[in-house]
Amino acid sequence: MSSIIITILFMIAIGAVIGGFTNSLAIKMLFRPYEARYIGKWKVPFTPGLIPKRRDELAVQLGKMVVEHLLTAEGIQQKMNDPVFKRTMIEYAQKEVLKLLESDEKIEILLKKGLHLEDPAKEVRANASSYINGKIEKKLLDLKNKELAEILPEKMQTRIDGSIEPIADLVLTKISDYIASAEGKHKLSVMIDRYLADRGTLGSMINMFFTNTRLVDKVQPELLRLLKQDDIQNVIMTMLEKEWNSLKETKIAAFEDKFNSEELVKEVTDLIVNELPINHVLNLSLSEAVDPYKDRIVEDIVPRLVDAAGQYLSQNLQPLMEQLHLADVVKSQVETFSVGRLEEMVLSISRREFKMITYLGAVLGGMIGLIQGVIITLIG
Repeated sequence: MSSIIITILFMIAIGAVIGGFTNSLAIKMLFRPYEARYIGKWKVPFTPGLIPKRRDELAVQLGKMVVEHLLTAEGIQQKMNDPVFKRTMIEYAQKEVLKLLESDEKIEILLKKGLHLEDPAKEVRANASSYINGKIEKKLLDLKNKELAEILPEKMQTRIDGSIEPIADLVLTKISDYIASAEGKHKLSVMIDRYLADRGTLGSMINMFFTNTRLVDKVQPELLRLLKQDDIQNVIMTMLEKEWNSLKETKIAAFEDKFNSEELVKEVTDLIVNELPINHVLNLSLSEAVDPYKDRIVEDIVPRLVDAAGQYLSQNLQPLMEQLHLADVVKSQVETFSVGRLEEMVLSISRREFKMITYLGAVLGGMIGLIQGVIITLIG
């Protein structure tokens, strides 16, 4: 009886050793040997191991698996639309932006470091000048074929229309005041002398009846009385209205003959740029420059930007991933791995499972040995 038990135990032990050894050998043959083995010109079977032999196919399949099943556009979109993830990203962005906004470095230094500018003030001035110059030129080009009435605001045109009568009154008042003044009387006397001198004999005859002073004294009050008549005011108003209406119908292009547009644009641009506090701003620290806006930037603008960026990426993720060619990236990375590294990566994930497979082989081998031992005992 004892010999039977010993036989059965022996066969169980032999089965367990064979089962465990074969499973362990099979696992190792997944990776080893790393390279093919030869006896002379004869290649040893099952060399290299399965994974080294199929590494190229493995790289291709891993690339497809990552793109088609793991790192999919739908999965990323779902993650990006997750409220918790959004909140986390916003908080992270706010933290980083706040850290930047609290920097004590001058803006000029930050521009030198970040954009590698030798003279930030000069670069900013040049860019501002180019931008403003371009905007003004574009605006002038757009307005070139428009009439003045299309450009001036309605309120301004209405105000000018209502100012014609006061302007006519002002013109008459100024003319009357000038003629009534000593200087105006002197100018009027000179004009009368010149007029009579140009008339020859007729002028001499008039001078015989009137002295120059008496003639001026006669003409001056009559001119002043004439200027006070409503007809004169109506004539001036009509002239002003006519000129104003004609001016409103004039195209902007007609004014180009009156000035050099390029010089005007340059002068306006230089005037605006020279008024910009560029040097003052560049000498401020970033924290000083943005202090009035810091809370708004962190609490309002940053969440908006993060949300907008997330929506843009979510909407354009599919074509973006296609452009990245992730399958090829994974394939290239796997192809660069040594077989030893691949083995280490797989074992680091599945070492425990591989041990369980080895133990399972030993258990199954032991069970087979037990069954064989029982059968042999019964037959014997």
